[in-house]
Amino acid sequence: MSSRCLLRSLRTVGQHRGLQVPCITRLNRRANFSSVLFRKAHHPHYPAVNVNYDLKRYVATEEKKFECFNIQDAKDFQTKVMESPLPVVVDFHATWCGPCKLLGPRLEAIISNKGGQVILAKVDVDDNVEIAMEYLVESLPTVIGFKNGRKINKFIGLQEDDIIDSFVEQLIH
Repeated sequence: MSSRCLLRSLRTVGQHRGLQVPCITRLNRRANFSSVLFRKAHHPHYPAVNVNYDLKRYVATEEKKFECFNIQDAKDFQTKVMESPLPVVVDFHATWCGPCKLLGPRLEAIISNKGGQVILAKVDVDDNVEIAMEYLVESLPTVIGFKNGRKINKFIGLQEDDIIDSFVEQLIH
């Protein structure tokens, strides 16, 4: 069943992109996707390179690299955040917090677009209560920006992407 869905999507992608994808949707009940590709790949009119190339070309995505880590304890916070040469965005969150689950991917996406100019640190307040109390975290999610060991800026709650982006830009410059 899953091989038939994959074949339909392969044929659909090929048609939308204007590609000549071999029509391999007529499967008997015992055939699977790999056996059909093997038969078509060894047929002179269906070289294997074209079929595999088309599959990879539309599935591949580009990942942007950035540094992100979880803080384990106060000593780890001191070394990774306070002594960091780069600005650090610290996300105070909890596993049970709904807005925290929504804010996390937004922060990661915005920070990944900054090209390694800023680091993201995540602090689970259930595991690191003393760090949360030291920085007066009263509600979740709380995001604090540090630069050269000093607290620069802070926001509380789920914010829009443009507000988060300006927060990170202010931290960088």
